Amino acid sequence: MRSSGCFAWLFFATSLLAQQAIQLPAPPSSTQQPADTFRFVSDGPPGAGWSRPDEIARKYFHENLPALFERTLALDADIPARATLRWIFTGPRAGFTVELTSSKIRIAERYYDSMGLYEGQGNYPEKTTFTSERQYTGQPRMLTVIADSHLAVQVLLNGQRILEAPLLFDVTRHQLMLAAPRSAHEVVAGALLQPDVKMDTVTINPSEVHQTMLGFGGSPSIPAYEELSEAGKREYWKILKSYNLLLFREYPMGTQLKPDLSNLEDLKDATPHYYGDNFPNSEVSSFDYSRHIVDLGGGVIYELWALPSWATVPYNGSSQTDTWNKPIKRVANPDEYARIVVEYCKKAQAATGAAPLIVGVENEVDQPPQVFSAMAVALRRALDKAGFTHTQIHMADASFMTLGIDRANELSKDADAWRDLDYATTHEYDFQEFAANPDMYDARMKAMHEAARGKPFLATEICFNDPHLQEPSYRIAFAAAQLYHKNLTILDAVALLYCWTILDVEQPTFGGSRALLVPDRVNGWVPAPSSFELRVLGAYSRHILKGMKRIGVESPDPGLLASAFAGGGNETLVLINRAVTPRKVAVQGATHTWSEMERTGLEEANAISAVPNDLVVQPGEIVVLSTIKAE
Repeated sequence: MRSSGCFAWLFFATSLLAQQAIQLPAPPSSTQQPADTFRFVSDGPPGAGWSRPDEIARKYFHENLPALFERTLALDADIPARATLRWIFTGPRAGFTVELTSSKIRIAERYYDSMGLYEGQGNYPEKTTFTSERQYTGQPRMLTVIADSHLAVQVLLNGQRILEAPLLFDVTRHQLMLAAPRSAHEVVAGALLQPDVKMDTVTINPSEVHQTMLGFGGSPSIPAYEELSEAGKREYWKILKSYNLLLFREYPMGTQLKPDLSNLEDLKDATPHYYGDNFPNSEVSSFDYSRHIVDLGGGVIYELWALPSWATVPYNGSSQTDTWNKPIKRVANPDEYARIVVEYCKKAQAATGAAPLIVGVENEVDQPPQVFSAMAVALRRALDKAGFTHTQIHMADASFMTLGIDRANELSKDADAWRDLDYATTHEYDFQEFAANPDMYDARMKAMHEAARGKPFLATEICFNDPHLQEPSYRIAFAAAQLYHKNLTILDAVALLYCWTILDVEQPTFGGSRALLVPDRVNGWVPAPSSFELRVLGAYSRHILKGMKRIGVESPDPGLLASAFAGGGNETLVLINRAVTPRKVAVQGATHTWSEMERTGLEEANAISAVPNDLVVQPGEIVVLSTIKAE
């Protein structure tokens, strides 16, 4: 199993080993049939068309590649001594080329989506961002390229892996070209092989019942929402309703809040989030936004971040540091903190007709364990006294699951505090360490499940903020899909919340990895998907309704992830193919007739269709079967 941290070692090792030629094994036997053929003749007629007057005609494979894939070329003979076969893969932003000569294999990745990448040569902007090569001896007869769910691309010769490189961007098409002296007669021919299809059976077990779902949603930047035109706001609410993103996790007014809460909704006092050179996306409340959520049948999760200074007191306890190794000098005043939350609940009820569903203890702030415990007890007491007995409480959010595990274990030592908490929670930014190998995150999730001690779990903040992963590609979004699956099946999560539902950005990679939607300012200030993240979360949210229970489902193939949900006469099955070959799937044990199928992938944005007799899930695709007709 590869780890995401191995890439640096891999590149270093590859450069060291580049002088050591690999002896190729004999080509493996294969039952794959040809999907297409190619034949290059070095002194043959030039290719027709402009700009390449004496270039050998290229071979274009007329297929759209799936998000993940394995493709193999079967070569009829050796590559001639002075020839280079180039297998060119392209996508909307970037591409890579695999070059094969008689003694060397090379891979090069390049971006071509910005004038800033122009390096002074060629007739379009392009910059090579990665290269690696390896010499070999032997007879290459099988050249294989695998773009897998580990955010990597592998190159194999005769079935042996020779090169590996990170691959964060999407590629959709591929072609071949031969570079060779036009004065010699050399022939390079072969076939592109048809990918194998594996047969799988998935079995649903309705009698195996797990958690009851609360829903899906995230945190809007209120300044970004307010920038939308009136038509844009109407479209925004249609999107949230269609995608069933009806949990509003609020980033409320924090450090600038006045003691009487009179500036709770005042944008001028909002605490800004500074993301690069983007305009601030500030912390501030909006009861108008909450009212829309409540009217659509959703609910609010309210959690303060850093408290105003007047709600804190000096810390005189033993020396303690926060997550960033800074000494803790001030801590929350539990009673004043509880008063703020209760006053907010009163204002919310008056403005929207409903108090928050849940209030969190505090977001991403380190307090000594005894202070967190005191905050939970004071909050429950104050809520009950004010009549908000149905408003529940979740534990203080940590940025990383490792910290969330520690917090839950500490809180559970205080019986009163643990009793007053209804939900275990944590953010999951440390998943980024394992984005290339999501299964390695399982151990932390199991430890968090154990630390929750039976309390339902809220996945309160999911996104990619590591600059190394801020690529608005489907491949990155597909890593998030695996995380959603694991939250639901390992942690028994009752809610999945993306970090930002809408974010104001100038620099698009911030929006692509951190938000589901951004304001489209050149098309009337309407909301637009920032990347593939909306469709991937929607693959779950659109057909899993509040009150449905997760039920048992067995998929013996580790490449095919499955989860199932039922309730209220409805049933939903979610399938994720993280393998590099298609899966033909038979489903057993369903108790209802499916009403529709939804496909999500590199080309399909939650595309609805009838359920086919033969269900094939393409590599990197998410397929949902459901009795629920999504809007």
